[in-house]
Parts: sequence; C-alpha cells; structure tokens
Amino acid sequence: MDMLEHLSRKYQAERLILAFDPIPPLFRHLLYPAYKEGRPPAPDGFVYQCGELRDYLSSEGYLSVEVDGYEADDIIGTLSKRARESGFKTTIATCDLDLLQLVNDQVSVEVFSQYWPTRIFNVKKTRARFKGLSPSQVPDYKALAGDRLDNLPGVPGIGDVTATTLLREKESIEGIYRDIDSVKSIPIRGIDRITRILSTNKEQAYLMKTLTTIVCDVEINLDLHKCTNPALATEEFIKN
Repeated sequence: MDMLEHLSRKYQAERLILAFDPIPPLFRHLLYPAYKEGRPPAPDGFVYQCGELRDYLSSEGYLSVEVDGYEADDIIGTLSKRARESGFKTTIATCDLDLLQLVNDQVSVEVFSQYWPTRIFNVKKTRARFKGLSPSQVPDYKALAGDRLDNLPGVPGIGDVTATTLLREKESIEGIYRDIDSVKSIPIRGIDRITRILSTNKEQAYLMKTLTTIVCDVEINLDLHKCTNPALATEEFIKN
C-alpha cells in the first residue's frame, strides 16, 4: 500500500491498475516448454498470498487484472497501448526491464531494484540502455542475443554486439530475413559465418521473437475512462 500511495503521490495518477500473472502454464510455455525454466520455485503459500493480496486490494478499491494464459507484461502492454490511443500518459512501475519495449512518447517505465536506485526510462534513456536501439527493437535484440533470466537462448553464436550491429543495419528480425544475402555486406568480423548461422536458425529466431514480444492485444473487458485511483480519493492522501 505504501508503494501504491507513493506512486500515486509522485505522478498524481488519476488511474491506477495492477496486473498479476496467472497460474502457469502461459502461452509462452506452450510454445517453448523451457521458458523461464531454472528459476527458483515460489515460496510455499505464495499463490495463496497473492490471492489474499488481490482480495485486500479489491476491498480497498484498487483494480487488478489477471488473464489466463498471459503474463502481467501482456496485460500491461495491452492497457498501455489502449491508454496511448485514448491520449493518456502512462507510467509503468515494474522491476522487469523487458517492459522497456513499451516505452514511447506517451509511456515511460519506472524500474525498481534492490541492487540500484530507481530508474525512469523514456525513449532517450531506453536507447542509451540498448546502445542506440529503439524500444521497439528490444524484442528483436533479445530474440537474437538471448535472455538468460527467461532461459531464452536466442540464436546460437549471436552475442550482444553482433545483435546490436545487425539491428542497426536491418532494424528487425523481419528485416534480416527479408534479404538474408544482403547481411553479408554488414561490416562485422566473421559475417559469412554469421549469415550461415542466421540462415540455419531462421525458425529459432522467429520463435524467440514471439517469446520476447509483449502481446498488446489481449482481450480485456475494461473501460479505462471509468478507472480511478482510490488513493486520490482519500482525505489523508489529499492532505499530504
């Protein structure tokens, strides 16, 4: 609650929505069973506690959303897209850098961590974080280079530097495979070998991009115009 009130006070947020992960499996697990494999198991009682938390937040007037088969990231992606289309500015509060792909002129991401101070990412800072790549290229970058935290191997033999250089030249996975032979002209050491790797692993590259791309069209029955932020309605909050 303290965090919700802090964010409400900081941004004077007129609308506040909480997104929760459902119980697996998610659609990404069905496509790639090893997705997020290797993470430590949730503590005993964690699922029950999440349910209790949602019930408590609901009793306090907070709106939370959970959709079977989709991660909280996909819910956030869908709602932030709707918000932008409705002319709302959105701040996403998270500890997950994957959400930086959603950053645009109307959407910023505030990232919390126990290891470093809170950081707020706009388009400029997201480009700096990914060596000049745009937020929309983040899924392509992770698809090529892999994402260790999500147990995604990416394309074998393609590391961070190579992935970044390829995307600077070709913009996306689709751009790379649209004319794979032209990749040979990119000034990267060992480009012939890299081109062969890309040709051999086309299916893998597209699968990885599907897994790293946040879904922004999840079916959610919710009217943003009717959403509120209970914290703004409390007398104590207004006084502070």
